[in-house]
Amino acid sequence: MAVCRRHGSRGPALTFLIMGAIGYMVNTVFGAMFTNGTETSTVGLLYPVESETREAKKLDGMWNFVRSDSSNPSQGLREKWFSDDLAKFRPTIGMPVPSSYNDVTEDASIRDHVGTVWYDRRFFVPKSWQLQRVFVRFGSVHYDSVVWINGQQVLKHEFGHLPFEADISHVLEYGKENRITVLCDNVLLQVTVPQGKVVNSPVDGGVELVQTYTFDFFNYAGIHRSVELYTVPQVFIRDVVVNTDLVGDEGHIYYTVESSLNSSIAADLQATVKILDKAGTVVGVDTATGAELKGVVIVKNVKPWWPYLMHEEYGYMYSMEVTLEGKSNEASEPVGEIFDVYRMKVGVRTLEWNNTSFLINGQPIYFRGFGRHEDSDIRGKGLDYALLTKDFNLLKWVGANAYRTSHYPYSEESMQFADEHGIMIIDECPSVDTENYSQILLEKHKASIEQLIHRDRNHPSVVM
Repeated sequence: MAVCRRHGSRGPALTFLIMGAIGYMVNTVFGAMFTNGTETSTVGLLYPVESETREAKKLDGMWNFVRSDSSNPSQGLREKWFSDDLAKFRPTIGMPVPSSYNDVTEDASIRDHVGTVWYDRRFFVPKSWQLQRVFVRFGSVHYDSVVWINGQQVLKHEFGHLPFEADISHVLEYGKENRITVLCDNVLLQVTVPQGKVVNSPVDGGVELVQTYTFDFFNYAGIHRSVELYTVPQVFIRDVVVNTDLVGDEGHIYYTVESSLNSSIAADLQATVKILDKAGTVVGVDTATGAELKGVVIVKNVKPWWPYLMHEEYGYMYSMEVTLEGKSNEASEPVGEIFDVYRMKVGVRTLEWNNTSFLINGQPIYFRGFGRHEDSDIRGKGLDYALLTKDFNLLKWVGANAYRTSHYPYSEESMQFADEHGIMIIDECPSVDTENYSQILLEKHKASIEQLIHRDRNHPSVVM
């Protein structure tokens, strides 16, 4: 239970808070002004990687941080705190990103804060990026968020635990410093995923604003995962979808490549897909042309992806190299202009089940593992590679081969670790102990699970 206390004389402030008890005003303030769960589509969102055609720059580190008054959650918007450095409006403190903000300081009012907080920092954009398209990508902000670049709103997103991004090429100043501002709201209501309630409780000399919920873990908040800038060419690979099958000793890797062009123009493109083993040897290749860039790469003597302790070479991952290029009009020029190159890891495995067994690669598997949490001391739900490494070492030490992401989507980096370590994942959306049902909540549940499936569909470790 998060508690935010406000003490003082019984005057206008108390009247405001008691009136807000009907819904803390967040039913209208937060729900209408910030997000509604449908702003971010499931288009693109490939995990950022560098290549011959792409650059990436993390904005992790120390950011400036301001806590809004819980009794006045929209003050920052009214006063346009996003229009300049936060320090121009209020004193700021340093806050690490990625991390929950709750346990970093010794200030109980920050730990138990109910409402909005603000982050900002400056970053440099090189002139060389001016000919590229530049995206900003957040791994996770809990719960609601709004993002501005140089005072211009570029992005809104609801749901913690899931990534979101926006093309910010048009608002950047190249060869100069730029400013990014993030509003983060941790309030949970009956129409959020997960649910919660905000009530006002009278106390001596004032009231306390209380966030309640029925789930059994703390409502950590903040910028929980990495913030990253990445560049792509003007014509780029927007998405890649992979499905796999085993046919004898062959691995069949079915792929679909989506470009940034519309279907009529995309007909002039082709995608070349190569599969490389761990030694870097090309073991399969295929080329797709036309408006729909899809096909299959066949790998002879394939090494399937196996769970830990089910095979001596568990967690085997191939590298998949996707090259987007223009189709050549000349037989003597088999390759046209190369637009974009993207690389990702793929594992080849099959899933099926019957009345008695769950089968991976045709073999029955018994799940041995845990329900985990991402929580840790000081960092809260902030991404930490040292802790992630320790957790996976402990899983293997105890002989586990699986865990469920109780009770929300874990980081993309956690999914990558699971792929490499051969740990099976039961992937969960952030819905716990639902109390009341509504059409709004249903639509948000649909949006949340759609974003989760879109993010994790290519991971061989995700089996449910």
